Amino acid sequence: MADDSHHSQPREIKVTEHAAALNGASYAHEKLGVAVWKLATGPGGIKSRLADAYIELAILQPSDIPGDLLEDWRRIRADLTSGKMQYETAIVDGELVQRPVGLLLSTLRHMRTSKATRIAERICLLDAKLEALVKDRESEAA
Repeated sequence: MADDSHHSQPREIKVTEHAAALNGASYAHEKLGVAVWKLATGPGGIKSRLADAYIELAILQPSDIPGDLLEDWRRIRADLTSGKMQYETAIVDGELVQRPVGLLLSTLRHMRTSKATRIAERICLLDAKLEALVKDRESEAA
């Protein structure tokens, strides 16, 4: 199939709910693609790469995710932030204070590598499902 993405004439796009849903799904697909890239190429172990990938997932809103994939996205986010908040001790202005580490890092600190790997696999699977959905919607719109 020929790639027609380089035509000089832009196509007119009618703004409808379908187009809005496609835009949200495309945005989510873009963010998940970056998350997958970070998982595959980022420095450090799987937990460190998950922390970097989570930044892309945290940006997304439920309205960006198509309904049939929303539960997968919510479960991934919940699994990455389900731990008990931890604190670190630091010296600030000469005083000893307890600072929160954040739910993501608190969760990842105590997560087994095997679970972290399964979550990374689910992120990749969600990205693949979303890619297929975006392609289907784009072909319907054409």
